[in-house]
Amino acid sequence: MTFLLDVIAPIFLLIGCGYLLGRRRSVDPAPLADVAIYICLPFLMFSALVRHPVTGAAAAQAFAWQAGMYVVSMPVIALVAHLAGWDKPTRSAVTLSLPTVNIASYGVPVVLFAFGDEALAIVMLLFVYGNVMAASLGTYIAAGGRQSPLQAFKSIFRLPLIYAAALALAVNALAVPIPVSVLDAADLIGKAGPILAIILLGVQVSCIPIRGRSSATLYGGIGAKVLLGPAIGIGLTLLIGAQGAVRDVLLLCSCLPTAINALILTVRFDARPDLLGGILIGSTLWSPLGLSILLYWIGL
Repeated sequence: MTFLLDVIAPIFLLIGCGYLLGRRRSVDPAPLADVAIYICLPFLMFSALVRHPVTGAAAAQAFAWQAGMYVVSMPVIALVAHLAGWDKPTRSAVTLSLPTVNIASYGVPVVLFAFGDEALAIVMLLFVYGNVMAASLGTYIAAGGRQSPLQAFKSIFRLPLIYAAALALAVNALAVPIPVSVLDAADLIGKAGPILAIILLGVQVSCIPIRGRSSATLYGGIGAKVLLGPAIGIGLTLLIGAQGAVRDVLLLCSCLPTAINALILTVRFDARPDLLGGILIGSTLWSPLGLSILLYWIGL
């Protein structure tokens, strides 16, 4: 109950504010998203990695977890799609919904509130990995094979977070002294990003069309994300032997809802954005239950 009141309630309050704003006013979320992605989060990434350096083993485990989510999810969805006779857009939408997790506008603030600054570097690094996967493999999945893997890979280098992470790693490797005032300023700018991202999540959810009819595919997709997604993520966390803050962050991220990036990709490639939007909304609404159970399990 404490977790729900202290962590989840403020987040859903901000999501609700964003939702009401999106319903009442004509809000274009793109410029605000650019502020969060291109300014706030890179500053947060740099500060987090410089203040709390991540070991090579921790970085490798986080990457293995993120890659494993795709490696395990894709053949499972491919088999279900074959048995159910789904078309390519439906298959792409459900495939994207399972391995992607909403780290920027949900995971970062939850980790920050639940575990503190010590775990921030891990979740920010995981955010980079998630964006790399979405910009490459996710783009290929959403395009249904219409875009080559090389074209998808090139889009990775448009992500500012990669350069912020590289700069922080270089600073740590070369032992370059960074004034505390500079890191404090980076924190001040960066920590506005998660708050802005939560509000933007509500705005974006308000723009998702909700059709009056239901479908077995929609309910199955939500069920897979809420039940199968955490099972895969938790299983991978235990398999790679993560410990401490890395384990806690990976376990928590296993229970996060579908990422907004996945919805953007389905809109871009016309791969059933209505279906993925429904899965995103459903998994977001169900996420407090899974997160509460998980945090109780790990003893928070």
